[in-house]
Amino acid sequence: MSIRKSAALLAAAAVAGTALGLAPTVATAGTTGQSGLLSCTHAWSNQDPDGSNPKTITRSAVNVRSGPHTTCGIVGSLNPGDQVFYHCYTTTQNDGTWTHLRKSGTSMDGWVKDTLLPDGGSGYPC
Repeated sequence: MSIRKSAALLAAAAVAGTALGLAPTVATAGTTGQSGLLSCTHAWSNQDPDGSNPKTITRSAVNVRSGPHTTCGIVGSLNPGDQVFYHCYTTTQNDGTWTHLRKSGTSMDGWVKDTLLPDGGSGYPC
């Protein structure tokens, strides 16, 4: 994990801890219209300059989601040998960091938890 990503995680944890201390329900507020779910909408842009160098997936059945939370819908899955292009990453309140990516040769794109990705996901914030 990059130093920048580590610093971002520490800052997010500090903010989340403070927010949770002040208002315990902040972590479950969402825009999905279903109580208890986190928002599945998150802005992203292609910030990763390594766009000509795809990463190769090494794990089986890696879910690609519509948003950077485990409660967000699955738009597809990745398997060993699949190649992906990283766009950027974001830090979530409860689920760590997630990378927005696109599967090579397809129009499938979405969010994958960084712990499931080669090199720990993108090193460039959204």
